[in-house]
Amino acid sequence: MATVTATANRNLSGSPANSRQDRPEKKAAPRRTTVALSPRAQEIVERFKSASGASTSAAIDQIIQRSEPKPSRLKEVNGFLVLDLPAKDDAVHFTLEDLKQAEDEMDREYIERFMPLKKKSVSIGSQP
Repeated sequence: MATVTATANRNLSGSPANSRQDRPEKKAAPRRTTVALSPRAQEIVERFKSASGASTSAAIDQIIQRSEPKPSRLKEVNGFLVLDLPAKDDAVHFTLEDLKQAEDEMDREYIERFMPLKKKSVSIGSQP
């Protein structure tokens, strides 16, 4: 079994003096909850903990959040697929030439790594 924290919105007192209208909005406090995990799920959490250095609660929290489906960042504009990046002042802009250069470098690295150079074979014996 694992113990994790979860957020809970609770109003412990029903008196009007403690109502939300009279006090500023607060973040929900973490709440302790006992969760029974299967051996397989526990292995996943332990691997994530050792890889990230996170606590059990943080590991479970991150695994759950990562499992949530996210909307596609690809959108179609005038028949072209476009990557929808967040608008920021420090955004990086790439030109088509930048992308072609990166692709050429990746191709060159692939060829150098995985395609052995063919050695010229020299036949010994008859020469003209």
